[in-house]
Amino acid sequence: MSLRGAVFAVVTALASSGCFVREGEPARASERAAGEPVQFTFGTLQGEELSSDTTRGRTTALLFVTTYDLPSQAEAQLLRDVLATHKPRANGVIVMMEPPRAADLAQVWAKSINVDLPIAMASPTLMSGDSELGRVNGVPTLIVLDRRGRLPRPGSKNSSRCRRGSFRTSSCH
Repeated sequence: MSLRGAVFAVVTALASSGCFVREGEPARASERAAGEPVQFTFGTLQGEELSSDTTRGRTTALLFVTTYDLPSQAEAQLLRDVLATHKPRANGVIVMMEPPRAADLAQVWAKSINVDLPIAMASPTLMSGDSELGRVNGVPTLIVLDRRGRLPRPGSKNSSRCRRGSFRTSSCH
């Protein structure tokens, strides 16, 4: 199996089993009932709205990156390659964890690494850690939402298995 196929198999298995690669903290229970879809809205660099409603119906990979980080470039290219061979089964979105004034830089970044996925600038709510997606503590961070737009249930069998060390650089919640 090729690396691309292996990565897609892992992302698909994680999405279908309720185990998701994610850094940061889950949203507080008071903000969202367990098992309910996460609500988010971002504006893309193309001027379109990207939201939980526009991505619902497909597994969605949200990749949080910065323009000045080499691992972010590598992860964005890997996500692009995986999704290119497996459309229309999954969505992929790059979310820049930089202020809106960096939008021009984000466009140049995407063009320079040949990534054609939708790119959104992080909202102030996300940057402060107050969004339903929780706090993004580092980049690159990949959050995979299921077809209904849900994060995994805390304490699920698959969530516990991930915490035992399945991933070296990211933790599953």
